[in-house]
Parts: sequence; C-alpha cells; structure tokens
Amino acid sequence: MTTLPLRDVELLLAEYNIGAWTPTASERSLAESLAFSGLSPSSLRAGLRQAPPGRLSDVLAPVTAAMETTAVIPSEELRPLRRLLDAVAPPP
Repeated sequence: MTTLPLRDVELLLAEYNIGAWTPTASERSLAESLAFSGLSPSSLRAGLRQAPPGRLSDVLAPVTAAMETTAVIPSEELRPLRRLLDAVAPPP
C-alpha cells in the first residue's frame, strides 16, 4: 500500500514525457541536486527551501511532508519520484 502521495509525481512525469510540461532551468537544477543528494525527508526539505516556484516544487511538497511523518519508506515506493528526478535532471 502506498503511503506517499505519488499520483501527482506520476502525472507530472507523464506530462514531461509527452512534452506537455517543460521544466525551467531552475527546476532542472533542483532535480539534479535531489537526484545526487538522495531522497530523504531532510534533503527534499532543503531542496524545497531553495526551490523556485513551479510544478516540480508543487508535487514535491506533499511527498516531502508525507516522508517526514512516515517511519519507514520501502525503496520501491520511491521509484516514481526517482524516475521523475532522473528524467528532469539535465543530462551529464
């Protein structure tokens, strides 16, 4: 059972994949930073503090809040979030 609100994460990834949403340079930078720093509540909260307003921040905020109140999050539950960040982060 999913404890994280990932529906909006999955929808945003789908919009990105079909070209309906294009992240800004700042959103790409945020995604890259989070992809490298790991997906912990503290890294997400720190990223959001510096994040520009936008769709990426909008979908990350509820996930971050849920992660802060969830004791254990199975790794597989974070896959949609990892896929979104990997897709949005600028290529190496």
